[in-house]
Amino acid sequence: MSEHSLRYIENGSFFNRMDALSKLLWALLVIVTTFQLESNLARAIMLAAVIFVMIALARVPLKTVLQATPIILIMGSLLFFVHLFTAPSAETVTIAGMDFGKEGFDKGLQYFFRITIMVLASFILIWTTDIRDLMVGLVSIGMPYRYAFTVFMALRFLPVVQQEVDAVKAAHAIRGRASRSPLQHRFRLWQRYMFTVIVNGLRKAENTALAIESRGFGAYPDRTFVKEFCWSKTGIALLLVFAAFAVWLILWGKNRAL
Repeated sequence: MSEHSLRYIENGSFFNRMDALSKLLWALLVIVTTFQLESNLARAIMLAAVIFVMIALARVPLKTVLQATPIILIMGSLLFFVHLFTAPSAETVTIAGMDFGKEGFDKGLQYFFRITIMVLASFILIWTTDIRDLMVGLVSIGMPYRYAFTVFMALRFLPVVQQEVDAVKAAHAIRGRASRSPLQHRFRLWQRYMFTVIVNGLRKAENTALAIESRGFGAYPDRTFVKEFCWSKTGIALLLVFAAFAVWLILWGKNRAL
């Protein structure tokens, strides 16, 4: 996975021109609405709407989307198969000549759509939002700047951790054993990946904490910023449009379920 798949992308898109808080509220609105939907068809429509936003409004490069696809799909797919094979069902559906429980299939799709939409909306927020602007926006609505800085650091370390994983994988690939090793050995390699990444992450976190303390961060109750936050008209317009769409989709899904 490339080191750029979890980073802010400045491309002058509609989403880039929106303020950070509007994008955060949009992502929260999408997630909350998804959990209120009562049919898989309604969830599929919501997923299609989020994909449209990603392609048309955020203009996320296809390469970046493909690099992040495993992360976006893996959890949803895992929950889908778990419910498909474990949920008790009275009726069956036939897929590719195989019989599966209808209730398990429906429940699996429900969790697949929920997790996939939640992760994809979060990724769109990461791809289109400068985390400094998000920190300033959170402070402007009353969040203590120490907590806002915690959010900033968490998002800032995402690409750093990803870069660490890529570096460790490259080091193992140079040895030429990972691709030819049995499954048990590959599992041990992944254990080493995680150990190395965790140790390096703790080291970087400690160095960051020392640097912050040496600069007197947190010594004063308030903090000033070079760039002030202001709500954007495009952000408010998107929130209103998506809120109306969410209400319609919830009501449509309930009427369809009746």
